[in-house]
Amino acid sequence: MIVFLVLMIFFVSVYYAMDAYSSVRSVRTTVEEIYFKEQAYHVFLSVLPLVIQMLKRDDPSVDTLQDRWAYPLTFKTQKGELYVSVYDEERFLNLNYVDDGAYGKFFERLLKLLNIDTSYKKNLLAWEGKSDIPIETKYPIKRAPLDSKEELRWAGFRNEDLLGKTLGREFYPGLLSLTTVFSSGKININTAGPYILMALDPRIDQVLANKIIERRSKEPFRRVEDLLLVDGFTFDMLYAIRDLVDVKSRYFHIVLDLKSGEYSSNLEVIYDRQEDRLVYKKLL
Repeated sequence: MIVFLVLMIFFVSVYYAMDAYSSVRSVRTTVEEIYFKEQAYHVFLSVLPLVIQMLKRDDPSVDTLQDRWAYPLTFKTQKGELYVSVYDEERFLNLNYVDDGAYGKFFERLLKLLNIDTSYKKNLLAWEGKSDIPIETKYPIKRAPLDSKEELRWAGFRNEDLLGKTLGREFYPGLLSLTTVFSSGKININTAGPYILMALDPRIDQVLANKIIERRSKEPFRRVEDLLLVDGFTFDMLYAIRDLVDVKSRYFHIVLDLKSGEYSSNLEVIYDRQEDRLVYKKLL
């Protein structure tokens, strides 16, 4: 009996010792993580102005995927490995510009290309207050422009349509990967991907979109009219899309990611080059 009691006391002591060790280790890890994020933030503050200066020095009349800002950079710092990436928001469709006119048709074509029910357009218009049509949603309708494209979930869009889905053997990208709420509203034909290019006009198919991408990889479009240099692109197409497109960008998405061992921190900002200001900032 005495031996049993001794063993019980031993095991209870071991349990509490291990629990105390685990708690101390957890607190230590939390403190180290907070300290790392504070140090990372100082790194971000020192690097961000340099990235912005690079964008300022770039030719603002034409923006392409061959520009210096379009190439990811990696730096070794005293606090860890820093990864810098920049892309322009003008390559995406701006959800806040969707209407019942040409931009709305542009959005509808993108929905079709992504195999999304085009009736969801009414959800977006109702959510932004551009339509009084009732929609099914668990949330009070905002009736104002979107502050984040993730609001599409609250407007009733299905998760698979936002993140991407596979039907049969074909994968369809999600709407979140091709849209923005930070842009001038015009699509930069020097940076837009194939789905956005095809959505601009029903006559731009996969073949013509690939020709546009191939042409700009050799020589960027200096004017919207340069699209006519692409084999198969007509004056009628140019007339139909000229108010939707441009060859330059205004808003740029800057991502700074610092990693050191098991710790990491991330800063995302949206920079308006025309106004020289940050319109969005998120630290993780």
